[in-house]
Amino acid sequence: MTETGPDISPGTATRDKVATLEATLWKRLAAAQSPDQMAQSWAPLMFAMLDGAEAVSVFLKDPDTGGLRAAAGFPEARLPGARQVEAAEGAMAEKRGMVRGTMPDPGRPAELISVAVPLILGDQVLGAVGAELRPLDRGELQLGMRQLQWGAAWMRDALRTVVADAARQRYDNAVDALHVVVSAAEQQDFSAAARAAVTDLANRFGCDRVSVGFRRLRRTKVAAISHSAQFGKEMNLVRMLAAAMDEAIDQRGVVIWPETDVAEPMATHRHEKLAQAHTISNLLTCPLYATDRFIGALVFERPADHPFTQDDAEILEAVSTVLAPVLQEIRENDRWVITRAGQAVGRFFKRLVGPSHLALKASVLGAACLVAIFATLTMPDRINADARVEGAVQRAIKAPFDGFIAESEPRAGDLVAQGDLLARLDDRDLTLERLRLVSQLGLQQIEFDKAVAERDRSESAIRRNQIAQAETQIALIDQQIARTRITAPFDGIIASGDLSQAIGASVVRGDELMTMVPDGDFRVILQVDEARISEVMAGQLASLVVTALPETSFALQIDRITPVASYGDGRTRFRVDAQLIGETDRLQPGMEGVAKIETGERLLIAIWTRPLRDWARIAAWRWMGWHAETGAR
Repeated sequence: MTETGPDISPGTATRDKVATLEATLWKRLAAAQSPDQMAQSWAPLMFAMLDGAEAVSVFLKDPDTGGLRAAAGFPEARLPGARQVEAAEGAMAEKRGMVRGTMPDPGRPAELISVAVPLILGDQVLGAVGAELRPLDRGELQLGMRQLQWGAAWMRDALRTVVADAARQRYDNAVDALHVVVSAAEQQDFSAAARAAVTDLANRFGCDRVSVGFRRLRRTKVAAISHSAQFGKEMNLVRMLAAAMDEAIDQRGVVIWPETDVAEPMATHRHEKLAQAHTISNLLTCPLYATDRFIGALVFERPADHPFTQDDAEILEAVSTVLAPVLQEIRENDRWVITRAGQAVGRFFKRLVGPSHLALKASVLGAACLVAIFATLTMPDRINADARVEGAVQRAIKAPFDGFIAESEPRAGDLVAQGDLLARLDDRDLTLERLRLVSQLGLQQIEFDKAVAERDRSESAIRRNQIAQAETQIALIDQQIARTRITAPFDGIIASGDLSQAIGASVVRGDELMTMVPDGDFRVILQVDEARISEVMAGQLASLVVTALPETSFALQIDRITPVASYGDGRTRFRVDAQLIGETDRLQPGMEGVAKIETGERLLIAIWTRPLRDWARIAAWRWMGWHAETGAR
């Protein structure tokens, strides 16, 4: 007999390696600046603490998509399994510890179990931590779960620091923006407000100089320069500042000079000229946006040892966004209201009756002609509705039991005949289980024959029952093996589902694998706005144009109005079912388009002004209790 050394598993060797680096990992965890760095240091430490752990993972919630992403794991070469991801998602959804896998049983070998604990701050779920264990009993599983819960406190504290820093930064930015707005709002006139704003910005953000300019006749004019009560409008500096502001406004974005590592480079030609002419080391220009247009820009200047970063750009852009409408309002309010109104009316009539301005005269004349035409012209009134083509019958093909996809050729859009193979589940485990049961049946038969030969009635009865049980289990396995072949229930089209790219993937009993619809038998679902649903009746004709076939119109007939409303995009719609009339060979289930329901002839002006008239009727009834049709109050 050959002697062998001690059995050292890969997990033990990895855990010893982590123990060697434990001091370094603790230092990295304490010095981490981001959640990902914290997770990458925490995972190996937690792996060393958990006895019997085969992997440790950290999942964080993506702030952009709201989904789950793996931030770190240990061992690094091992990806989280499907059960681990499912446990993490369940822990985040239910805000409690989650276990996935077969619970340990003294009579069975230990199996891999995934556990997860959510990371919760207040009422906000930021992620989850998980581990893959192979416990020998429930006690070991509970101990591992408890250790994971204790270790999760480190990640919660680290995330709490990150959240607090972000909240503090947002608060500081809001305070800075509020102080700048207050300093501008306290002034009596526009010039003083603009000057106070740029001076406050220069002091708060460490700038040598801050300038603000406003658009007028498609050109920007400098309105104020920090720490300067007066400045000559013909100065070279003022002209170059205005040119730099125009450059940022034309590009509708923040311009930084010299350019840093930015995702979207901006033109900086005029900024470069300004910097070279006046020995400026760093420039940043933020356009001012208010009342649906760019009204001006702010130019910030800093010394060479204090360059602008992307964080500075985001902060200054946010401050500029808050300041822009305030300065614009002060600028507008600095004029007399009567003067502004009189000037606007005078300009309009001067253009209307005076020389030139042919476009305005033509517009007014055209409007008068249109009113006359609309008062006499009639046209078919139609109700527009979003439409979707569906199969008259939709059959969902679902997984008959838990398993793995072994074969699938049909894809969405393929024609299949009744009995064609849609998918086949892996039956190797079932086959092995059947062989085991057949072998067990043979042994039971031998024992039964032996009991019969020895005339042992009790033993023979027991063996007979065991044989019947084995035969029943074999019959059940045979049924499951037969159900691994999923076939088409009728001739039709695969409306959705493509398992050809998921060979080997696991499925759970009841999972929808495909959807089938009959070939050529369709219905159209219309979504009619509630304001026009009263005009729709069964039997009305309509026309359908789908996005995929914009050159072809399909005839419809309204079949049924469903008294079920749905709300979306700020509107309430009712479902209306319609039947296709005529050729439908070119249509496919799932096509979407627009349907128009014919409701008769009406005046064009009545059609175009219907929303306004309906709104006026509702407003009169709401506020005055008067109905336009009946005159009731």
